[in-house]
Amino acid sequence: MNMLDRLIGVVAPHECLGCGAEGGLICPGCVLLFPDLPERCYRCHQASGGSLTCSSCRQTSGLRHVRAATDYEGIARDLIWKVKFAGARSAVDQMAQCMQPLLAGLVTPDTLIVPAPTATSRARQRGYDQAKLLARQLAYRFGLPYVDCLARHGQSHQVGASREQRLCQLQQAYRVAKRRSVQNAHIFLIDDVLTTGATLEAAAHTLKMAGARYLDAAVFAQA
Repeated sequence: MNMLDRLIGVVAPHECLGCGAEGGLICPGCVLLFPDLPERCYRCHQASGGSLTCSSCRQTSGLRHVRAATDYEGIARDLIWKVKFAGARSAVDQMAQCMQPLLAGLVTPDTLIVPAPTATSRARQRGYDQAKLLARQLAYRFGLPYVDCLARHGQSHQVGASREQRLCQLQQAYRVAKRRSVQNAHIFLIDDVLTTGATLEAAAHTLKMAGARYLDAAVFAQA
């Protein structure tokens, strides 16, 4: 949380989206109400230990494990809406805290934390990229390198698009700006929401083509 966010929090503190308690957008008690997701393949939802991508989906996905902290519904959905459309960047700290267990057991000291970049037009409107804020927080919490190496070519917005539309829009949407840093690397992609998986898959494909060895991903919520 930056200094401006801290000052605003003192002058005009947020109220919890769940119970209305003053202090933050989600209080520690209401965080515990977020439903845990079962371990499953992110794409077909087949039960899979450690949320490993199943053998069938792995044939067309470059992602090994894709983990989500909770469902994209209720308070979690409202929290993300506040972050994306109401300038509530302070909530990213709480989202990162919920996501921290998702990385445990998979990261090593050599793992790179990489954000899946938002369309630059969206980032300009908000004044920040929420995926980058989440990735920075998680990199800090684990003492891992934060590498902002993905750049986005197009400005297509993914909200409301089908999986097929997303895949079409995201064809060659990314490029790797720091190719040497990702070669033979284990990369953990970070994003706020997983819907069809097309964004993460496109980013993973680009990183694989640039020489990355292993790709995992974590998101705050899955639709």
